[in-house]
Amino acid sequence: MNRNSGVQVSGAQTPYIRPVLPGSRAGLTCGLPDPVGVDEPSPRLSWNARLLAEATVVVSSDGREVWRSSVPAGSHGVDVPDESLAPLTPYTWTVEGHATGAFTTGLRARGRWDAPWLAGDPEAAVSLRGSFTWRPAPGRAWLAATALGVYRALLNGERLGDEELAPGWTDYRHRTRYRLLELTELLVPGENELELWLAPGWYAGHVAGGGPRRYGDRPAAGAQVLVRDDDGVRRVFATDATWTRRDLGRPRADLVMGETVRAPSPRVGPASEITVPEILVEADPAPPVRVIGTVPAVSVTEPAPGVQVADFGRNVVGRVRLRVETPGPVRIVVRHGEELTATGRLYTDNLRTADQRDEFVLGPGSHVAEPAFTLHGFRYAEITGWPGTLTPDDLEAVLLSSALAVTGTLTVSDPAVRQLVANIGASADGNLVSVPTDCPQRDERTGWTADISVFGSTLSFLRHTQAFLSGWVTTLIDGQRADGAVPHVAPVLPEYGYDSPVWSDALVEVPWLLWRRYGDDRTLRRAYDPMRRWADYCLAQTDDGIRPGRALGDWLAPGTVETPRSLIATAALARSLRLVAHAADVLGEPHAPEYGEAFTRVSGAFQRAFLSGPRLHTETQTGYAVALAWDLVPPEDRAASAQALAELVRADGHRLMTGFVGTPLLLPVLSETGHHDLACRIFNQEGYPSWRYQLRAGATTMWERWDAWHHRHGLQTPAMNSFNHYAYGCVGDWLFRHVAGLGDDPRGTGGGFGELLLRPGPVPLLRQAHARYESASGTVESGWRAGPDGVQFTFAVPDGVTARAVLPVRGAWDGMTVNGTFLMGLSEQLPTTRLADGGCALNLPPGRWSFTAPAAATTHLLQEWDDLR
Repeated sequence: MNRNSGVQVSGAQTPYIRPVLPGSRAGLTCGLPDPVGVDEPSPRLSWNARLLAEATVVVSSDGREVWRSSVPAGSHGVDVPDESLAPLTPYTWTVEGHATGAFTTGLRARGRWDAPWLAGDPEAAVSLRGSFTWRPAPGRAWLAATALGVYRALLNGERLGDEELAPGWTDYRHRTRYRLLELTELLVPGENELELWLAPGWYAGHVAGGGPRRYGDRPAAGAQVLVRDDDGVRRVFATDATWTRRDLGRPRADLVMGETVRAPSPRVGPASEITVPEILVEADPAPPVRVIGTVPAVSVTEPAPGVQVADFGRNVVGRVRLRVETPGPVRIVVRHGEELTATGRLYTDNLRTADQRDEFVLGPGSHVAEPAFTLHGFRYAEITGWPGTLTPDDLEAVLLSSALAVTGTLTVSDPAVRQLVANIGASADGNLVSVPTDCPQRDERTGWTADISVFGSTLSFLRHTQAFLSGWVTTLIDGQRADGAVPHVAPVLPEYGYDSPVWSDALVEVPWLLWRRYGDDRTLRRAYDPMRRWADYCLAQTDDGIRPGRALGDWLAPGTVETPRSLIATAALARSLRLVAHAADVLGEPHAPEYGEAFTRVSGAFQRAFLSGPRLHTETQTGYAVALAWDLVPPEDRAASAQALAELVRADGHRLMTGFVGTPLLLPVLSETGHHDLACRIFNQEGYPSWRYQLRAGATTMWERWDAWHHRHGLQTPAMNSFNHYAYGCVGDWLFRHVAGLGDDPRGTGGGFGELLLRPGPVPLLRQAHARYESASGTVESGWRAGPDGVQFTFAVPDGVTARAVLPVRGAWDGMTVNGTFLMGLSEQLPTTRLADGGCALNLPPGRWSFTAPAAATTHLLQEWDDLR
């Protein structure tokens, strides 16, 4: 217990491993695996392998071929011409000799929405119902439904689909999305009742601490039942003024504040048609929010009479499901929080205005009670009004997240690092609810741009992010101002501001990430003109090549020396200019020389303003990290600048002094410039500030601050202190690339993870690390295992992929073997280059490889340090 803060800090638990959901494979996709509702013109079919030879892709419907095309060797995707596809039609597709997938087209109405909108309630969830007569006929029946708010759809009293909080959060000034569900086998001859449960959601509920009704005064929903047959598409039923509106027994249904569940009133009234702003209504290209698992309570305490507190053992995002026997009417209140006070009561100060309170007013009998339209971040649930003694078996946490496929795993020998990897994944899942958010518990919960920009690479190892982040890029573009300024959050909330370096540069970073990981030139092309407008906007602000320091700087960096904000701003501009030039080359646009020259000008200005030879005028870890990572140091000074950074790290006691800007760059820069040992020392630190410091304090998710809790000072200010915030999970990228050694070549500009750099970096205090990644080009593996006789390095390279392996060995190689054969005997098949540090580099053909280096060549790798034991 932390006696200084008066708050009980969570204890570490067994890492939670997110299960792979049915249908969540990432290998064969049309944006998503087997998606229903594809509106994109000329949809792209993709497979996670590079073809070794020319192959044929065939698209069929009802067993009838509708399109075929030959695709060349080396490809991992093809576009289906728009004119070959009809609306509301299921298709199968085959890469002959390889695999088969499926997709179903949507309305393909290019944003038009014909069904009338029905009004909901500004605070409550309501039921909207309409009946129609169904006469079975040839063809297939579909429901297309959408909302300004969130909805659930039911047919004849049975829930349709498993999506939660549909249709998600968008910039409602520009668009909302619909979901498509097939009804063919669910409709009954004669009368059928369609029902929509509608709640305020993000549209009319509380958003980001700014109160309710940020977009509109009340939610609205629209739906239509359509039939597709040989004659085309016809609408057989839709929302209109004949529908009724009923009480749902949920008079309070707010995403942030919580929900009240009680028996519904029998009153029925007419539904009201409502006119909504003219915006696009389009199929959602991203995976839906779903229940991704449940977590049982591990213990229950009673810190005060009538107050019972359930502990779920880890910080989670979702809601609590109750199972209760009530002898008579009861009112049960469930409050949610991340920590406990010293007296065992729920700590809620850091939630700010978020109530996170659910109420259940239940009659006698057996009940399984659960909210439907709210979302909480919590580890603990404080319960009052429970009839009798609460036990762990009486409740469970239901976890919600956008259902991204699992693509990467990282296995290490140290239980603490395994816990860290689990914490990173848990924070990712908890903050991917329709949009990538900054925190799930307090009243903020917004799509902060820097958070996903710095965490995106790690996330894209762990989860298949292409469709999810591509959809979010559309939302970010929607928020861009006419002058080119980019918001800090997306969907945009103007009071959160525009134009912060690194934050707003997400408009460049995220599309480039999607190109590098997935070969996604479509998102890159869609973002290209907005990227240019942002770069031009920033260039117009420069004074002799220097961009003025703005906004947030190296957010939440510890220490007393601040990295100059103009240094960060100028460096971030140079980085974006270079990426825009790369994007122009990829897309065949003529602007690459223009932005390449602008990069040269700005980088030269950076050197004149902030460097004296190899050293920064204001020496900070973040300053050196951005200068080195983004190639702003002259080549002849690079080694000396890296040495200056190393000296600074040693002077800081091998502790990081970086915030949101510097942290994702610091360890990679050290590892890439010959100072991997210092990166390992920073990573292995257990004192504040460090990742292990959070683990020692019992973290089960990533913290917003290095000192969210401090052993001397207690809790940080409740004004901003989230215990579930994925930004510092960016260290996962270093663990994949520089510890396990799995990554794409950072100097390359190709797409689809087709150029590998396999560079394992053993870490003292570890004895084994192995990474596996289901990339767009096939399964990649890299790892190492240390033993008394040396270190074994293992790799898997997919077909059609180039791979350069760098082994950190020293001394004589005579004893090194490759797949059981001495390396020296394979010099012609595997020509090897000796590196300046004594290591070796070689190009690996596709296949599985095992290199065993003797102890004499690897003793330098795993020596333990007395000061870190």
